[in-house]
Amino acid sequence: MTARADVLVVGCGAQGLSIALHLARRGVRVVAVDRAPPGSQTSSRAAGQSVLAQTEPACGQLMHRTIAKLLRFRDETGVPLDVHQVGSVKLALSDWAADVLRREVERAAAIGTRIAMVDVAEAATLAPHVDVSGAVAAWHSPEDCYWQPPAMVAAFHTAAVSAGVTFRIGPDVGAITVAGGRVAGVETSEGLIAAGVVVVAAGAWTKPLVERAGIGPLPIAFVRHQYAIRGGLPGIHPGLPSVRVVDHAIYARPEGANLMFGTYEPHPLEFEADTVPARVGDVPLDPAPNDRAAREVAAVFAGGYDAPVVEMRGGVVTMTPDRGYLIDEAPEAAGLYYSTGCNVMGLSIAPAFGEDMAAWITTGERPATLAPFRLDRFDGDALTPAEVHRRSLARYEAMYRDDESADRVRQGG
Repeated sequence: MTARADVLVVGCGAQGLSIALHLARRGVRVVAVDRAPPGSQTSSRAAGQSVLAQTEPACGQLMHRTIAKLLRFRDETGVPLDVHQVGSVKLALSDWAADVLRREVERAAAIGTRIAMVDVAEAATLAPHVDVSGAVAAWHSPEDCYWQPPAMVAAFHTAAVSAGVTFRIGPDVGAITVAGGRVAGVETSEGLIAAGVVVVAAGAWTKPLVERAGIGPLPIAFVRHQYAIRGGLPGIHPGLPSVRVVDHAIYARPEGANLMFGTYEPHPLEFEADTVPARVGDVPLDPAPNDRAAREVAAVFAGGYDAPVVEMRGGVVTMTPDRGYLIDEAPEAAGLYYSTGCNVMGLSIAPAFGEDMAAWITTGERPATLAPFRLDRFDGDALTPAEVHRRSLARYEAMYRDDESADRVRQGG
């Protein structure tokens, strides 16, 4: 049986839900399809936090608007969403890391972020649950926030249903149909869904879907990102800021009375496009790298290494050679849009990204905010698959380092 839509969104994670919601609010007839329930895949396993001091200013600009949209989500949609705008503190334990912090503050301030270097004594007051005595520098970003990813995607789904989005949950997406240089729809296990516009926002599954339609290749590497929820630490409560440590690429934020503790592993588990698990629950998790990271910063997070792991969470993220998203319309198939290359920040931009994608699709004008993420920015690089893999994996490991500090060897790595 053939179904029809003005726009078909493939993927019902945070980004797909945001696109569908914002299109429907513009009066577009939207069908969203996914084999898994909305928000139940990688989006549900995200850390759910923002950091406005990005090494890539284009990402920071989208994050600015995302925070504003999350804070007024109830007013815009009528759907409640709890957001903890408690700020964040980032620490440097060495001089080179202190230089990274100063450059981050300069870049973030240039796009209007309220952020400043603070002395270590002030950092201790801002983040009383950590020991900052070993730090040589710190910054404070009061507008950063965190939220619960399952609650966020549930709110977006509820708002999308209220706005008129039709959901087709369960069918497998087989192939994107292209005719005469224009997208025509998507074949699913339950039949064709015809649409003049198709948006593929399926995370790690975007690359194979798009490439099977003759688009690309997309320069993407697939890695597992995981974190632990550690319990039994005294003094943890939801009002504490997120804390990051440059030298060890570590982040931590409250998870109720527990502590979410994550790191960007020097040697993460990798996947090929055809070996990415079909369900996020099938991604194998390993507490050992998290334990090693906790040991490296035991002096900062007192008791963190010995704290019991209440839960491990993780999923598959997509990394690009320059740590920028891949968001584009396929020149070979007009009306086929795609988003991948989340670089561990897919949820952090989803609300603003969805709004801008809806504007692009309905007006035909690509918003300036999305211009830096075109696929053709790699045209002059002649990247081989091996080079894509090498650069993308290096970007993951160096998530807290910028280009000026790229040659630094991470402590404990």
